[in-house]
Amino acid sequence: MKKCLFAAFSMLMLCSLLVMMTAGTVIAGNPAYSITEYGAMSTKVFDGHWSDPLEWYDGPVLEMDDGSALAVYNIDFGTFMIQWCVEFFDDDTDDEGDYWQIYVDDSNKGGSAPQPVQYRIDIIGHTDLVMYEGDGTGWTEITPMDGEIVWANMIDGSPRNTTPHWILEIGIIKTMRVATNAPPTGMMVAAYDESTDTLVSWPPDADVNNPDTWGLVADFSMDPIPEGLTFAVMAFLSSVSLVVGSHYLQKRSKKRETV
Repeated sequence: MKKCLFAAFSMLMLCSLLVMMTAGTVIAGNPAYSITEYGAMSTKVFDGHWSDPLEWYDGPVLEMDDGSALAVYNIDFGTFMIQWCVEFFDDDTDDEGDYWQIYVDDSNKGGSAPQPVQYRIDIIGHTDLVMYEGDGTGWTEITPMDGEIVWANMIDGSPRNTTPHWILEIGIIKTMRVATNAPPTGMMVAAYDESTDTLVSWPPDADVNNPDTWGLVADFSMDPIPEGLTFAVMAFLSSVSLVVGSHYLQKRSKKRETV
């Protein structure tokens, strides 16, 4: 009898623990595209090209669609700047309709439509930056704070591809408007080449207006990124994730979403 009561009590406690864990760890985003947030090993120079041969080897690689572009993401724990280097290997033309896009869901709200404190940054024609915040149904344009965003892009070669191509370096200070929340957070990165009408993104199946389809920054590490998680391994992992998440793929408009 006592054994039965003890077993029943243990099961009740286990179920209660599982409920609390589930309630406290609700994660939005697409788990098929999940990364760890690592600290930058060096202070970045936002000038649109690799200032050092090792400048952007200190973060997980986000392979975009078929590998014709990729992004590297990390955080500077000293300044709380989240930062990306995005390389579009197949684009070397300067078109007015080209654009880069960065999406941040720093509170991990998710949702089927953009929500408040979910942010979108568009860089159009390689010259103009426009920032938006979700309003529950779509995007509302907002004015970036002074010093909130630093960025530069240019056509140049890199250690990952010596053929000249467009490279974007961009950083967002989290202590200014984007929250200083630790992961889990959400993210999407996209680039569009007007001359070839080519859109690439991470995740490949992401919808700009549906944060539930964005990638997931699942956790963070104060340690340097392991050497095994460099480009070759991350590219392999991304290809595996592409297979796992292929059933989510949808046909997307290649033109920039308007508000």
